[in-house]
Amino acid sequence: ETSLLNKLFNDQVDIFGEISFTKLSILTGIIKIGLKAFLESVRLRTFGKFGLQQIQVDVCYLKEYLWRFVDEERLLNILLEEVLSSTVDRCVDPVLMEPSVIMLLCEQT
Repeated sequence: ETSLLNKLFNDQVDIFGEISFTKLSILTGIIKIGLKAFLESVRLRTFGKFGLQQIQVDVCYLKEYLWRFVDEERLLNILLEEVLSSTVDRCVDPVLMEPSVIMLLCEQT
């Protein structure tokens, strides 16, 4: 059900939409394309428990550091949540880490 909801919101994200000739708009376009490629690569793989947990840390890190380079943080969150949701769907042993552990790991980098 969560994956279907994320897919509904993801369909509203215009990855290759128009951009203006500003630094923020260009960076947003590049980040959207990069995250869509990340999502597609996740959809082509199968993950174990530790692969899923690594993606959790990666998504947390990207949320923490990419938001300042996009003009719509909502868009960033939708794409990253879809990456995590797809990873859970593609995992043979989906055991998620506690959010507090993930935040601790992200803060150490």
